[in-house]
Formats: sequence, C-alpha cells, structure tokens
Amino acid sequence: MSISASNKMATCMAVTDQGAVCVSLAGDVDLAAEPDLASLADNLAAMRCSVVHIDLGKIRFAGSSLVKFLFRLAGPLPGPTTINLCRPDAMTLQLIQLTGLHEVATVRPDLPADWVALCAAAVEPHALQTTAG
Repeated sequence: MSISASNKMATCMAVTDQGAVCVSLAGDVDLAAEPDLASLADNLAAMRCSVVHIDLGKIRFAGSSLVKFLFRLAGPLPGPTTINLCRPDAMTLQLIQLTGLHEVATVRPDLPADWVALCAAAVEPHALQTTAG
C-alpha cells in the first residue's frame, strides 16, 4: 500500500508478505497533518507488520504532531514489532530524545540496507488526501 499526498507529506509503502512497512515523511509535520497521521497510525497498526521503517530525512519541521503520531503508532502495534526512525536531522533527533521516543523505537542515521528492495516490492498504491503543507 502506498499512502501519499499531493504535497508528498507522507508516503507509506507496505510489503506485507515480508512483514515490513516503509514510511517516508516529508515537509512540515505540524498540527494540520494530525488527522492524516492518526489515520496512518491506525492503518499501520491494522497491518500487523513486524517492522516499521520511518524515514524522517525529508522533514522540514517536526513538532508535537510527529511525537503524537509516533507514540500513537508505538502503542497499538502487536507483539514484537520493531520501529526504526531513520535519518532524523539534528533538531528532529533532539525532539525524539527529549520526548523519550528513542525508548520505544530504534533511531538510526541511515535507511536500512533493504529499503530499496522493500519499496520496489510494494503493493498497489492507495491515495490519502491531506491538508498538510
């Protein structure tokens, strides 16, 4: 599944046969994005995936909306689900550390080695309209 917006704020590519999901966030992750991020978190929780990779490398601004999304995602995920927060910039990394997100997710400076392969194997895309800018 691919979830994207016209402004490319969120793209989610799920590879359910491998149990992995790749999510890429970009632009401003702010208050306007909260309804769509809540829906994305609910959709991801319903997928019963074993690994969620979240690319934070293209975020221009991240505030409490990103924190709320990540904690909402971490809460309902089943069993041994691993969340990897990939490529946060210095400001986003500080936000992750100050809020304790690094205790519920692994923070890594790069994308996983299999990111390209996972994204290439993504299933049919579905669009999600957002108002985030």
